[in-house]
Amino acid sequence: MTLALSTAWYPRSDARIAPTLQAIQRMGFERIEIGVSTVRFRLKKFKKWLDRCGLKVVSVHNVCAERKLDEANRRGDWLASTDENERRKGVEVTLESIANAKELGAAAVVLHLGSPPIPEKWEKQNHLYRIAREGAAAEIELGVTRAELLAQRAELAPACLEAACRSLEELLEKSAGIQLGIESRMGWHELPSLEELGAVLGRFPDPRVGYWHDVGHAVIQGYMGLADELEWLRRHGRRTIGAHLHDVKDGTSDHYPPGLGHVDFEPILELLPAEAILVMEMSSGFIEEEIALGKRRLEEMGFCD
Repeated sequence: MTLALSTAWYPRSDARIAPTLQAIQRMGFERIEIGVSTVRFRLKKFKKWLDRCGLKVVSVHNVCAERKLDEANRRGDWLASTDENERRKGVEVTLESIANAKELGAAAVVLHLGSPPIPEKWEKQNHLYRIAREGAAAEIELGVTRAELLAQRAELAPACLEAACRSLEELLEKSAGIQLGIESRMGWHELPSLEELGAVLGRFPDPRVGYWHDVGHAVIQGYMGLADELEWLRRHGRRTIGAHLHDVKDGTSDHYPPGLGHVDFEPILELLPAEAILVMEMSSGFIEEEIALGKRRLEEMGFCD
């Protein structure tokens, strides 16, 4: 295990690719994930600066493409769309991410599957946070129960999951040598749930399809009472391709450097396979010293060779 840093983090003062990779190198990283950020991706420029900084790309987060994207699909969330035109666009940009991953020598592409078209989904997520804190009193004041919110998702999710599986079938036809990591998501509405992940992995025994564990997202799912944060790895550790490592504060705010929140990383380390790709995925607002301290904390716990 060797820690990588996602380019979702970049220096506050300069979001260009050269200063980002130079800063990552200064902090002692040798590996990176190309993350989704405001840093615009240009393959030739990226390769040039990777060579200059001596950095290796271990994974790519969908979408990693040079084309202009619809904002709603900048993370590939149309793979589960029941609108066939949207789904096709999701597949097309993901295939470009896979091609770029191959060109850069990465082993895996991290995928978001998407979500059902639920109105006011993030407002309803805040309702679930409040219900988790306050219980029935919050349900009365909000005029909606936890069960009613989850029923909205349950009605729409099966068709979206089937669309996502069609997308995965198409991606596998052109992804030789690249693993596809299905990421656990933070949204109550997003695919896959813990049970849905098991169904997808059962449907795709191909070793190119696996699970990508996001520590913060799993903690937030646990906070809402949707799935125990470690159960994802207990059930699917053998199929786990990699993990996004970051800390969480107050149950719902994530992408902090390890040590600045409340996550216990030691049981996570015990459940991850030895060959898992490990990526620190930090918000861009943290300074280099905070990122470096988080890296050191993980290394002291054994998240390194």
